[in-house]
Amino acid sequence: MSARKRAVPGPVTVWDFVDEFLVVCPSCSERAVVASAAASRPPRLACARCGLSREWKSDRRGVLTSGRASTWPTGQYAIGDSADPYFHLPLWLQAPCATRVLWAFNARHLAFLRDYVSATDRRTVGATPRDPRNALLASRLPRWLKLAKNRSTVLRTITRLEGKLGA
Repeated sequence: MSARKRAVPGPVTVWDFVDEFLVVCPSCSERAVVASAAASRPPRLACARCGLSREWKSDRRGVLTSGRASTWPTGQYAIGDSADPYFHLPLWLQAPCATRVLWAFNARHLAFLRDYVSATDRRTVGATPRDPRNALLASRLPRWLKLAKNRSTVLRTITRLEGKLGA
């Protein structure tokens, strides 16, 4: 009997991955980075390839959670689709997969998806009443991504996306 592979060592939420977003540069179409706000600066878009640099200015309060980036208003922090939450640029790490689109914010997010999808034991370890299970990222992943019948397709797509990280 083979050993069961555990998915994730502890509670993980989407907020564990929102410090950096790899996006498609609007100027040169290469990989750019959107860095979240730090103590002394607002969120910033930077492209090493063409030198594009922008600061994000918000004119709306709060967080919009929506499944369609095309509906996100300019200047609104929004999360829930294959775009960064500040500038609403398409994510660099996205590809068609099982008739849908698989996407990740950054390399750590992609590694989490690989670990989760390849796991045969997906129970959350270390969750407490203060870590509501419905808030955990694993519980919020779409059903198609979790299905065993899609596992090999999803893992092949993740491998392709990992190749984009090295480029």
